[in-house]
Amino acid sequence: MVGSVVAFICVGIPFERDPLFAWLLIGLLCFSVTDVRGFARGMVLDWLPLIAVLVAYDWLRGSAGRLGTVHYLPQIQLDRWLFGGQVPTVTLQRWLWHGRVHWYDVVCWAIYLTHFFFSPVLLAVFWKLDRSRFRSFLAVLLPLWFAGLATYALFPAAPPWIASNRHLIAPITRILPQVWRALPLHGAGSLAESGYQYANNVAAVPSLHAATSLLVAIVVWPRRHRWLRPLVAAYPLAMAFSIIYTGEHYFSDVVLGWIYTLVVVWAARELARRRVLQSLRFPTLRARPVTPPGLSVSEERLLERSESA
Repeated sequence: MVGSVVAFICVGIPFERDPLFAWLLIGLLCFSVTDVRGFARGMVLDWLPLIAVLVAYDWLRGSAGRLGTVHYLPQIQLDRWLFGGQVPTVTLQRWLWHGRVHWYDVVCWAIYLTHFFFSPVLLAVFWKLDRSRFRSFLAVLLPLWFAGLATYALFPAAPPWIASNRHLIAPITRILPQVWRALPLHGAGSLAESGYQYANNVAAVPSLHAATSLLVAIVVWPRRHRWLRPLVAAYPLAMAFSIIYTGEHYFSDVVLGWIYTLVVVWAARELARRRVLQSLRFPTLRARPVTPPGLSVSEERLLERSESA
């Protein structure tokens, strides 16, 4: 923990893919000193393939915006239709942004950055404590991200701050860079940045920030400590507010991201049910089905009974 704090101050916050995973794997090694052989086996079988897939995803995401014409107007028109002729980003910044960084801008910046941390950290926690949850989370997270990637390639779309620069909506400010400049912090550089286009400014539809935050809320939804449920439910809503207010996404981008998440989770649950029925029909097939997130207690007990049968 001390080393992490020193590294964050001296090197920067590791929100990009390679420094983040280096930090997580070093942390997992610290928690695996009594089973170094198991840690090494997990690195080869679980983490190295995952990191390779995510690096490929980043490379593809960076190049996806060059495959087609960038769309500016559909998102603007849809938001205006939903909000009586107003774009929510313009309205929120008219109310809250006054040319300098306030405390709520820092809060929105911090919530935005959790997108880069929460999923990998959850994967690391699940890998250490419950490998079945690690695999089930991965089984919905990767399809969600690659569904977003396919949409970026087919429908490159500009966020509000680019539309504002082209005078398609009222002037707004891209707030996140303003917060970075106001804080005595910086991001850790990516070793891969010089090798490929890491970012894609026109990968806005759907919002994977919104989609992933909803998926995280579904995965960690508390079953016993119900008093935590309002806090968990507030996370995707806070993410939605942050990315709309700061000029990174339209409201329609957020809603489409939520729809992508619900479809992927529903598909995972249906696949799990079919595997349960198959295992009941053919008892010799004893492969453990991947338990998707969001199953009820009764559905989990059904899975357990089918495995014991």
